[in-house]
Amino acid sequence: MPVFKDLEDLVKQLIERQEEEFRRIEREIRREFEELENFARVRAPLYTIEEYSDCYKILIDIPKADTSTLKVVSMNDEIKVYCTTKSGETYYLKFKLPSDADPKSVEVNRQKWLIVITVKKQH
Repeated sequence: MPVFKDLEDLVKQLIERQEEEFRRIEREIRREFEELENFARVRAPLYTIEEYSDCYKILIDIPKADTSTLKVVSMNDEIKVYCTTKSGETYYLKFKLPSDADPKSVEVNRQKWLIVITVKKQH
C-alpha cells in the first residue's frame, strides 16, 4: 500500500508542475498578445533627416507631443524614439543612422512643434 501512495503523490506532483508550467506559458502568451495589440495602436511619426557638414539632424513631427514621455534610445547604428501625445496616442520610430554618424553624440531638443535629434559625424 505505501508504494501506491508514494506513486500517487509523485504523479500528483508531476501533474502540478506541468499545470504550473502551462499557466506560466499562458501568461507569457497573453502578455505577448497584449504587446502586439498595443503595438497595433502605435503610430509612426513623420520625419526627415537633414545632412550638414558636421552632423545629421532628424526632424520628427509628433503633433501635441507630451515631451515628458519622450524616450530616445541610441544603440549601435540605430535610434528608437517613443513618445505619447497629450491625447494618449503613442508614436514609435526606428531608423538606422548613416555609417559616418556617431551614435554616442545624440542630442535631443524641441523646436516649436518638432523634436530635433542631432547626431554628429565621426571624423
